[in-house]
Amino acid sequence: MTKDRELPDPAFLQSLVDAHQEPFCLVDEQYRIVAANQRYSETYAGLDKSAVVGRRCHEISHDSDVPCDVHEECPLRQTFDQGHAFQVVHRHFDQYHEPDYVTVYATPIFNAAGEVVLMGESMASISHGKDLCFDAERMVSGCCPSFMRVLENLTSVAETEFPVLILGETGSGKEMAAHLIHRKSRRAEREFVTIDCTQFSEERFASELFGHIRGAFTGAVDNKMGLFELADRGTLFLDEIGELPLASQAKLLRALETGKFRRLGETRERRADVRLVCATNRDIQAMVRQGDFRADLYYRINCMQVELPPLRHRKGDLPELVNYFLDRAGHRQGISEAAYEALLAYPFPGNMRELRNVLERAMALARGARLEVAHLPAEVIRPERAPTVHPVHAESDFIECAEHELSEADHLREVLHKHRGNRRLAASELGITERTLYRRLKAQGIV
Repeated sequence: MTKDRELPDPAFLQSLVDAHQEPFCLVDEQYRIVAANQRYSETYAGLDKSAVVGRRCHEISHDSDVPCDVHEECPLRQTFDQGHAFQVVHRHFDQYHEPDYVTVYATPIFNAAGEVVLMGESMASISHGKDLCFDAERMVSGCCPSFMRVLENLTSVAETEFPVLILGETGSGKEMAAHLIHRKSRRAEREFVTIDCTQFSEERFASELFGHIRGAFTGAVDNKMGLFELADRGTLFLDEIGELPLASQAKLLRALETGKFRRLGETRERRADVRLVCATNRDIQAMVRQGDFRADLYYRINCMQVELPPLRHRKGDLPELVNYFLDRAGHRQGISEAAYEALLAYPFPGNMRELRNVLERAMALARGARLEVAHLPAEVIRPERAPTVHPVHAESDFIECAEHELSEADHLREVLHKHRGNRRLAASELGITERTLYRRLKAQGIV
């Protein structure tokens, strides 16, 4: 390193790093950590900050011998190559080896000659992996490009106050996404109120949304606060808004535009400050063209749009997802190579919910033994019997994430290193048999 590229005094750099409250470190072009604050060291290594200095950043935050650009967009490469700040969502692993989804803010550090000599990297946690598993019917964590891009979009829209429309097929995790938006918003301490638009008639919807007073209709024996009012200063989540009748759409639109409403049977006008999040598995634009959904309401709710990837575009996450459901059920015998390959080839029109059901059925039939092809439903085994997929949006909108797409050799080495060469544990994490793992290692020239 020439004199003009020499780094400032280490004590000076450390004092700058310690000024940050969030996990923060300075990294050189060879991925080496030059300085780190105590929060960074404790979060990812459980060590004193002096113990991580000199080690490579991917060893600490990714628990990996190889840089993160093997399977994620590397902020260091972008920062040094382009010389400007860069932001990306990554999956890190904390000191307990639990996945931690974070927003990484990378900033170039220049010398007097205007050359980038270091990258400043700060991390803001979005959610731990377990936080993304609200229940088995919703989206489970992963690291495919499609999933990571959606996670980044969700955190971006959460910082705003604008209405959000979440598009996604059945079982793809729309409610989980809405929860995440609320938890990362300025309204997180207030109510998150859900309305399932498929459950109510036109009159019942108005009563549930706006409330009613005693005697407003037969059976209204008491005054009732509506969910719109309950969500005041919080978030109102309208699930499957595409099922809402046109008359109800008109009433909802007025309340959204003015913030004003009346309980049924009441003349007094009330106000509520509500952040709206909607979700649907239908093509709302087509419904607008057909006259089944009000165009003015569509433009009102579609200020910001997030599209959730179907499971068929997250095949690289399938081993992790299969392991999650098997572990959750206490199944320890694993799954055969043939059964796993059948799952990999299946399009899963029911997405995460269908994967869960398929595996639960297979475990019941296996009676504690290894899952085999014979334990899978006929539509999974025979592609011609698979239900038709009805995408909500264009297939080209998603980044394909096939299992073998992401530098398989490096990925295999990474998993083996994580388990100190133990093939049984590595195969378990990958959701395959040891025999399959050996075959793939051999094909990649690793053994």
